[in-house]
Amino acid sequence: MKPRFNIISLTSCTGCISTLISLDIFPQFLERIKINYFLFILDSDDIEECEIALVEGCISEETQINLIRKIRKRAKRVFALGTCACFGGILSLSNSKKAEPLSNHIEIDGMIPGCPPPSKFFGNCLINLVGNKDIILSEKNMCANCPLRGSIEINSHIKITKINPNPEEIRLGEENSECFLNNGILCLGPITRDGCEHKCIKMGLPCEGCMGPVSKDFTSNVVNFLSLIELSQELQKYTGIYNRFSKPKINR
Repeated sequence: MKPRFNIISLTSCTGCISTLISLDIFPQFLERIKINYFLFILDSDDIEECEIALVEGCISEETQINLIRKIRKRAKRVFALGTCACFGGILSLSNSKKAEPLSNHIEIDGMIPGCPPPSKFFGNCLINLVGNKDIILSEKNMCANCPLRGSIEINSHIKITKINPNPEEIRLGEENSECFLNNGILCLGPITRDGCEHKCIKMGLPCEGCMGPVSKDFTSNVVNFLSLIELSQELQKYTGIYNRFSKPKINR
């Protein structure tokens, strides 16, 4: 019997769903499952019982809380798809809208992080789900396999003055050989989970943390990391560093 899937989008840019549909293995994925609910390809308003629910997007409206609880009741396993569903996502930068991960309101069985999830990693996750296996996330940080890791040592002598390199400073591939931190550019690789194949770094841009932390929550990891380096006065005033993908957890 084919496993039944419900695929749902909450508040998001639908980038994770677009990536899903664009995967090379997506046709084979469709052949091996039965989709009950997926508004991008099916006209169905009824969220039926299923083996697996994939939920993209963060919770930003009260009505979504009831929806996600309904999804939880009707699915044997629920997986957060993408950075928004896993941690809150880029909407966390808003001062007027809330951006909550699924886990603030329901128990999840796993996550597929990334903004959007990297294609190879995403495909492997789908294969595991179809085979009723767990999703395996790396326990290493980005620096463990970073092509720029060199001999960098994180210490208070490093002064960070920029979030990103200036356009004329961007170097691609082998042209980029020195750690961003050495050049005074904030890179969150030391506290970010490995698994994205360093695509941003290979394109000359530092890691922003979309794969999420290896342990604990995003904000506490950022705070601990920044205590080891020196931020310029301008960056000290930019709270978006802390809320880039997740706001501090509040005990309920």
